[in-house]
Amino acid sequence: MEIFFNSSYPFLIFLASLAIAGILSYLLYWKFQQDSPLSITQVRLLAGLRFLSVFLIAVLLLKLAVQHIKHQTQQPELIIGVDNSASLADFDQEVNQTVASLQEELKSFTPKVLYFEEPSQNTDSISFNGKRSDYSGFIEKVTNKYGTADIGALVLLGDGIFNAGIDPVYASEKLNFPIYTIGLGDTLAHTDAAIQNVSVNSTAFLDTNFPVEIDLNFTQAAGEIVTLVIKEGGKTLYSRAIRILSENYFFTESVLLKPENTGITHYTIQIDEIGGEQNLANNNYEFSVNVISDKQKILLLAHGAHPDLGAINSALAPITKYETELITGYPSEGLDFSEYDLVIVHQLPDNDPRSINLLEQLTKSRRPSLFILGKNSVVSRFNNLQTGIEIRTNNSFEQTTPTINTQFSHFKLDFESLKALQGFPPLLSPFGNVQADSWVEPLANQTIQNVETSRPLIAFGKKEGRKLGFILGEGIWRWRIHSYLNDRSHHLFDDLIQKTVNYLILKRNEDNFNLYWEDEYLEDQPVTIQAELFNESFELVNESDVEIDLNDQNGKNYHAMFDKSGDKYLLNLGILPPGEYAFKAQTQLGTSEYTEEGHFVVSKIQQELTNTQADFQVLNQIATKTGGRFILPNEVESLIEKLNATNQLSTRKLEQQVYQELLSMKWVFFIILLLLALEWFLRKYWGIY
Repeated sequence: MEIFFNSSYPFLIFLASLAIAGILSYLLYWKFQQDSPLSITQVRLLAGLRFLSVFLIAVLLLKLAVQHIKHQTQQPELIIGVDNSASLADFDQEVNQTVASLQEELKSFTPKVLYFEEPSQNTDSISFNGKRSDYSGFIEKVTNKYGTADIGALVLLGDGIFNAGIDPVYASEKLNFPIYTIGLGDTLAHTDAAIQNVSVNSTAFLDTNFPVEIDLNFTQAAGEIVTLVIKEGGKTLYSRAIRILSENYFFTESVLLKPENTGITHYTIQIDEIGGEQNLANNNYEFSVNVISDKQKILLLAHGAHPDLGAINSALAPITKYETELITGYPSEGLDFSEYDLVIVHQLPDNDPRSINLLEQLTKSRRPSLFILGKNSVVSRFNNLQTGIEIRTNNSFEQTTPTINTQFSHFKLDFESLKALQGFPPLLSPFGNVQADSWVEPLANQTIQNVETSRPLIAFGKKEGRKLGFILGEGIWRWRIHSYLNDRSHHLFDDLIQKTVNYLILKRNEDNFNLYWEDEYLEDQPVTIQAELFNESFELVNESDVEIDLNDQNGKNYHAMFDKSGDKYLLNLGILPPGEYAFKAQTQLGTSEYTEEGHFVVSKIQQELTNTQADFQVLNQIATKTGGRFILPNEVESLIEKLNATNQLSTRKLEQQVYQELLSMKWVFFIILLLLALEWFLRKYWGIY
């Protein structure tokens, strides 16, 4: 046992406690000993009781604490994870029997059964209608919920087919508990003609060819001839006969399509059925494209070449409706900012006086802008632009990392995934206090040497109707690299940049009443629409009600009211059936009436039925990596015997260091009370009042 003092001057207080207790005891008893009817022994006993009680009370002022070892036992968690996706629908009886057997035979460990498909769709019951399989997401959720130290073992039932998240073999590499995998499904290759994947941009341009890349996979069908057809409605746009050259034949067809009308256009890809096919769901594939009349232009206006600019360009490259242009330096003839729908300003204004003139022109143009500051920025000149952010600095810089604001409301983000940025390489930011106007909302604040601050690092807002964004630091290119190193994907960084641009970029016919929505939602995504209403002074208001009428492709009408969220509006329509939807929203402010129309598509998720051949190799690798074991359903009894005998699920004896102040210990007060009560009793008993 160790003793700690929380007081700043423990020894002085300790000595003072002794002195106070001694003086009070002396004054009360020893000074008047000659006049007392008590014997010397009685006086010493009473004085000792008073000394101890006063001393203990004074010692409590030291905030004395003790640290001791507390022994306790813990039962490690046994988790049973069951793949609830559609690819296992034909094996539901085998799955249920296996789970029931595990629950019954391992009930002494109180196993927890969790069903999964993708992270946002985990469920408490099994239905086998999951649209995707995300093994890595499930493993991450389990470890986050229970902690790797508290899990004894994970039993994973599935077919090994994953089509969401990262490779589960990679995700399980650093776990410190075993995963036992049970292979379910059919590993045999059957005759099949499958549209395995379709690569196409969600946006195309009127009267301009756009590419569609179709991956076809044929199994056990050598020598057959099938026809590939692409249709728009009932009109055939493309047709080609394909001869299957081998028993396992993979073929990619690239097609150019030219849309003739604006709006959402629906296409269907079909391949012929081959005799003996069991899975016909993968012979058809549907997709939609939003056809627009022109591209939106984005200007990258920069102090000079920088890897940040390359990272932004790479993130925007897949979005074909955007056209980017890079300008470094200062064009002699100036710039017509009205030609651009968004201007991204990188490390300007700088030391060249022409930069401030250029940015003053940008301010007058009222074009939406994203400002990225760095070591070449002259912060005092930036402050003079009165953008809504002012940095009081001596032109020095420091390294900062982001702390994500999960209450951010300007556009929708996956905040849990975005928190990974907090472990990414730091940005180089201007050192100093940051003052932001009330309309500026931070997406992330600055963390400096592990200390969270209220200074914005990434922020957005609208000043008098003009949208502005700020990244107060250079080096975001490292985030894109780190995103790939973490997840083998640039998605985290690219999604942040794409949604930043989508929010800031000038919308056609943007005025006092504006709606913001996605062109495409997946069938398992909630459909959300945001709305903004401005008064004549371009101040956000939401006193008025906003109504919306939504019509699906079959003519069914939905009527709804937007919820008021802060100073904006938000509508969550929930999960909608796949199909095309058109809507009209309307509101009134004073005597002015406003309407906004649009359309979107809810697309089917077709991944689960594209490939139904179980992949036991993945399950075997997961088990091998974690020190577990891969088995088939008929070997469940051997797994049960192993788990019943293993030390991994044995009750653990834990030692915990407990730190406790004397003030929180009731027995200390009882001792003090006992001492005072005994003194009072003896004084009464011996006739002293």
